[in-house]
Amino acid sequence: MGITLGKKRLSKGKISLYLDYSYKGKRRKEYLGIILNPPRDAESRAENRSKILIARQIKAKKELEFLSAEYQLNNVKNTFEDLLPSPKNKVPDFYVLMADFLDTYHKKDRKMVTACLTHLKLFTKKKRLPVTHLTKDFCIKFLEYLREHLRGNTPIGYFKKFKMCISKCVEEQLIYPNPTDGIRMTQFDEVTKAILSIKEIRKLAVTPCTNNEVKRAFLFSCFCGLRWCDIHRLQYKDIDFPSNRLTIVQQKVQSHSKKAILHLNLNHTAIKLLQQSKGKEEEQVFTLPSYSYTLRILCKWVKAAQINKHITFHCARHSFITNIMANGANIKTAASLAGHSTTRHTEKYVHIIDELKQKAVDSLPDITVKYK
Repeated sequence: MGITLGKKRLSKGKISLYLDYSYKGKRRKEYLGIILNPPRDAESRAENRSKILIARQIKAKKELEFLSAEYQLNNVKNTFEDLLPSPKNKVPDFYVLMADFLDTYHKKDRKMVTACLTHLKLFTKKKRLPVTHLTKDFCIKFLEYLREHLRGNTPIGYFKKFKMCISKCVEEQLIYPNPTDGIRMTQFDEVTKAILSIKEIRKLAVTPCTNNEVKRAFLFSCFCGLRWCDIHRLQYKDIDFPSNRLTIVQQKVQSHSKKAILHLNLNHTAIKLLQQSKGKEEEQVFTLPSYSYTLRILCKWVKAAQINKHITFHCARHSFITNIMANGANIKTAASLAGHSTTRHTEKYVHIIDELKQKAVDSLPDITVKYK
């Protein structure tokens, strides 16, 4: 009987530790769920050493258990077969694994993971989803279901969260290979949110709203293009009033974009909206309710302004980018003002400008021409 500590290389330089049992010519592996991270610095190396020490202690404990069984010490009646890990462990439930993932996931888009799990249950119509059912065909059909039941780029967003959970299972040796590998997720190039024209924004500005902070924040976004997450946490210290300039770290892209820090010039209207309630540096600029309640207020306000469009808070950002391009800003300038890392994200607004130009031309009246 022999037990050795083994290592399996995972993606991104990670290593999974396991125990390799050898008994009567048969071998059995037991993954410990201990993952070593790439040793990039002293802290990660120290952490890895601690994990290896724990794995060795587990190995020593197992060896003692087997020796006790062999010599029947301390009235132990277990056999080697009783102590060996079962070759057919109970197949984990993916719903439970997603719920466990949610417990440790604390990012702002946590609700997307919850929504993804809800749609997965609606798709399968089953109380349990064994990980062995997660084949490539299953994943493709789930993506098709999301596209059939949801609009715009929402299906892609949900499927990305689904892929995150799948990758976690692959990393923990619960699934192999990754069933989502090779599945293409084509996003819509066009802007799927409604756009407000300058005329409609002016109409909103003179229409009463039940919450003035929501009104002020939305109009400010229409004139600077900030996302809800950045508007919500914006502080007065982020704004240089003498130079009419705003500097923030964009929350959505701060972990992966080279242009996460946004330096934004503010126009006269944006500054006026900020100065209506100027406070101390550490204070938030806007005192806003929850996002869902903000949308309800926004919906009533838009309806009161007699604008027949489905407007969400993110429409303000799309409107800002579209309107500055319609007023002559080139695509590179628009990308910089929007905080896009490349112009690829800004190109989807070009076709809207073309449509607006066509509508402007079509708005000219017909005339009747007579010749001699």
